[in-house]
Parts: sequence; structure tokens; C-alpha cells
Amino acid sequence: MPWFLIEPSGYRYPISEDDEEGLSIGRAADNDVVLTDPGVSRYHAYIRVRGQEAWLYDRGSANGVWLRGQRIQGPVLLHPGDAIQVGDVVLRMVYLPPEEPIAPSPIPTGFEGATVSYAPYVVLGIVLGLLGLVAVYLVLPQFHAPAPPPATPSPYERYAQAIPATVFLLTPVGETGSSRAGTGIILTEKGRILTAYRVVMNPTTGRAYNRKNQVMVGVLRRQDLRSLDWYRAHVVRADRQRELAVVQVFARQDGALLPNSFTLPTVPLGQVGGLEPGARLGVISFPAEGEAMKPDSDQALALGEGHLLTILPDPSIQTQRGWLVSDIALSQSNIGAPALDEHGRLVGVYPGPEAASRSGHDNAIRPIDLARPLWVTGP
Repeated sequence: MPWFLIEPSGYRYPISEDDEEGLSIGRAADNDVVLTDPGVSRYHAYIRVRGQEAWLYDRGSANGVWLRGQRIQGPVLLHPGDAIQVGDVVLRMVYLPPEEPIAPSPIPTGFEGATVSYAPYVVLGIVLGLLGLVAVYLVLPQFHAPAPPPATPSPYERYAQAIPATVFLLTPVGETGSSRAGTGIILTEKGRILTAYRVVMNPTTGRAYNRKNQVMVGVLRRQDLRSLDWYRAHVVRADRQRELAVVQVFARQDGALLPNSFTLPTVPLGQVGGLEPGARLGVISFPAEGEAMKPDSDQALALGEGHLLTILPDPSIQTQRGWLVSDIALSQSNIGAPALDEHGRLVGVYPGPEAASRSGHDNAIRPIDLARPLWVTGP
């Protein structure tokens, strides 16, 4: 995907030739590039790529689309380095040569098709830990009778407020009938959802898994947390280096428009700057067990709890706080899972073992600070 649009913050939007509707720009939440500038129309402009060419279109905006100092009157062919002005925002076009596909690593003989999931062990560890606490409280009173110690909140109580905001994601893979499964976390009431890049984008090609750029989102039903309500969403931002992506809910499962009263539960945000080694962490996920999963598949949340071991830099994106390394056993089945501090606030997202291995640890988590540019535009 050689064409990119760069906003003032430095974030790059890939422009896919496979997307028939192009890269949309405007103030409305369902645009690919969402700008808060008052001079930008709800649906201001869009860019389409055809072969090696990129074309700029005005969608009938009030203040127009300006290129090379002139207001465009029709479709205009773009060149690398072009500055596009919409309202008071200046966006730039960049052309990069396509990357060579990365050949998958060979599977050792005798392990074809095998997967290792640590989620059952995590859940088993939590259950055994809770049973151990119960046993201690039952046995100790037989030996002495001091005032009972204050009750220790269970892991579920600590992270209860984040559970309704944790969603199950299924991304259709082309026309194969299969899907990539993963977990996401709701950031805004209108349906902005943060997840791992590899849940919604092909890391080898840098493109969406399907032509419509769509993702199915399963949200826990408010009246019955054992069931899911399904919605359609599309990828609005994806960052290959950060290994994170944001999707936007735009319709019900059947394609019906969302009502004006539509809202979703959100997770409170934490501060990575306040975390130190030894801090308690929790990870919630819908275990993703392969590409054969469908919206009617039975799903249950899994909870893993542990501690922060260290914080590592990531030189590739020039940050000193690039990875949160935990002692929680995480695997591919936990990809996209939100990481929470001891108060149930979002502090990171698990990008999957392949992405995390760049840190030298398969269970490393991306801090929430790295995700902010993906869903916040402007100051």
C-alpha cells in the first residue's frame, strides 16, 4: 500500500486500492479521517487510489478542498508531497514503495495445525487461588479468634466496570467464509473500539482482510451478560508500527442504521506514567480459537491477573515506554485483550505474541499512551 495521507500529528493513513469508496475525510465519526476543525464539513472529501495513481475528490464541502493554493473543481490527480487543505487543517500525501511480502516461518515437523493456549491455565490459576483464600478463612478461626481481616476484593470485582466495555471482534477474511477473531475495548459511547492491528489488518500485506474493510462486533447484552448483540464496524485507523487499530461501529448486524440514542458502555482510562514494576495488572479477553468462528459461536470472557515486571523502550517508534511486560501467560487466543490496572482502568492492549515478540517477550503489552493518536484528532 504505497500511498499514505499524513495528518498534522504525524499519523499516517494507508489508502487501499481495494477500497472502492476511498479514504473519506470529514467531521462525522464514520469517516476514515475524522477532523474536529469547525471549517471541515461532516463529509468533506475523499481520496481514491487506482493502480499507481491517487485522485482527490471534493464531496460538496462548504469551504472547499484546496490543493497547491487553488480550490479544486473536480477530481484532481495527486503527487507525492502534495499538501491538501480542508478547513484550517493541512494534510500531506506520501508515496512509499510497497514492501516485499514476508514469508511465513516453516512449522516444525509434527506440529502442523497445533496451537497452544494459556487461557485455560490462567483461568484455572485464578479459580485455585480463590479456593485457597476460602480455605484459609475457613481454617484459621479454629486456632484463634481475632477480628476478621478486611475482605480482599476478588479479581472480578476489581475489573467489573471494564467487562461490559470488552467486545468480541470477527473480521471476515476475503470471500473465504472464515474470520479473524480477537478482543477489543470500547473507548467512546458512539462506538470507537481499540484492538490489536492483526485482528483487523493483514500484517503481511498491510491491507484489510476484506474489500469492505468491515468488522463484526459482539457487545455484551446489558440485560444478559451471557449473550452478545452484534454490530457492523469498519477500520478507521490502523498503525502497523504501534500494532494497534481503531474501528468504528456504524450499523446493526443486519445493516440497519443506528438510532440517535445509540450508546455503548465505555472503559475508564488509566495513566501508564503512574505504573511501576510490581503493579497489579488484569487482562480480559474473549478467547479466539481459530478462523472458523462465527457470530453464533458461544463465547465466554476469560480473566488473567498478574503483575507488571518492567517497562521497556521501543526504539522503532522512539519512545521510552513502548512495552509493558507482565507475568500473565498470554497467547494468540488473547489477541486484542485490554490490560487494566488495579482500579479497572485501561492501561494497554495485548497485540498478540508475534507483535509482542519484538520486545523480546511474548506477553508484552502496548501502553494506552501509544493508542491515543489513533482515536484522538487535534489538540
